[in-house]
Amino acid sequence: MTDGRQARRVSVKAKMGILFLSSLLMAEISNAQPQVENLMKEFQKTKVSLNKDEVKQRKILAALYEVNHKMKKIVTEKAELEQEKMAVEGNVKELAVKITELEKKAKLQKSHLRERLSAIYKLGGQGIARVLFASSSSAELDRNLKILGIVAKKDIALIKDYSQSRKDLEQRKQKLTLRWAHLKKLEAKITGKEQKLAEENELKNKILKGIRNSQKFAQMKIKFLRKKGRQIASDDEAGLLDLLFQPSFSDQKGHLPRPIQAPLAQGYGLIRDEAHQVVLSHKGQFFRAPTGSLVKAVFQGKVAYAGDVPGFGRTLILDHGDHYYSVYSHNQAFKVREGDEVQQSQTLALSGSAGAEKGEGLYFEIRHFSEPSDPKLWMKGSTL
Repeated sequence: MTDGRQARRVSVKAKMGILFLSSLLMAEISNAQPQVENLMKEFQKTKVSLNKDEVKQRKILAALYEVNHKMKKIVTEKAELEQEKMAVEGNVKELAVKITELEKKAKLQKSHLRERLSAIYKLGGQGIARVLFASSSSAELDRNLKILGIVAKKDIALIKDYSQSRKDLEQRKQKLTLRWAHLKKLEAKITGKEQKLAEENELKNKILKGIRNSQKFAQMKIKFLRKKGRQIASDDEAGLLDLLFQPSFSDQKGHLPRPIQAPLAQGYGLIRDEAHQVVLSHKGQFFRAPTGSLVKAVFQGKVAYAGDVPGFGRTLILDHGDHYYSVYSHNQAFKVREGDEVQQSQTLALSGSAGAEKGEGLYFEIRHFSEPSDPKLWMKGSTL
């Protein structure tokens, strides 16, 4: 009886212990569930915030591009203005020399006129009459009258010539003065625009810095939420968390594999076409590879497009989420179809040829929204 009672007591205690442990476990699960839900909500909220920051960054970068474009235009305007100012200054100097020469000439003319008027004054009216009536014949009288007339006409012509020259130079001087004033006014206006654009550029760079700091904070928060989620999630929830907290394309910067095992023949950036003497923008990378080489996905995603693109041949575009895309062009054949979900390093296509100019190989791009990004910054070992 005693043993039976003890056994029953042990059994009751064990059952009570099991019930107690079960209640603790249920409490932990019930506590974990709200935490997981909160983590998931916080994760989604942070992702939305990160996407909004990306959109803001694009707008600011576009605005900065416009500011830089306007700044370049102002630099051109300033250069043209400086040339015009130099031309006006040259004209002013030339005009000053001409005015000086005219004043010297006028000074001599005045001296001659002063001497002549002095002689006439000394002779007086009767002296001139004596010169005229002293003529021995009418022919001599006519000759003397003509001489006096020629002298008078020359004097009048000199006076008129001086007056007209002075008037012309004064008009030119006035026009140049007005032109100079206009140029100075235009210079002040351009300087004002330049200062305003510089202030706008500084402000937008500050905003851009703030957005990038916000992005860094959001990315750090996402990493923290992933780590915390894995710590508190149960086995059943782990799969959901892994799906929700799976790495995003932006997290892979500097860690992506190459899309093809081949040497890089042409990198991202500006290239000079010597044949046509033009500078072209190369928005991706070209890998030189034999036709039929395996083209692989650099990251998991969905096939957003599979078809022909003018100038790029058979092209695949993968959507990696958060407005990130990878582009694979000049393919010989596709191994996936539009709408397919693909994994990182999965074979997408067989490479083809880019034509006689570039030869066999693959053209590859990474884009965020519609803007190209240098793949070298995203992949491991992408150097020429």
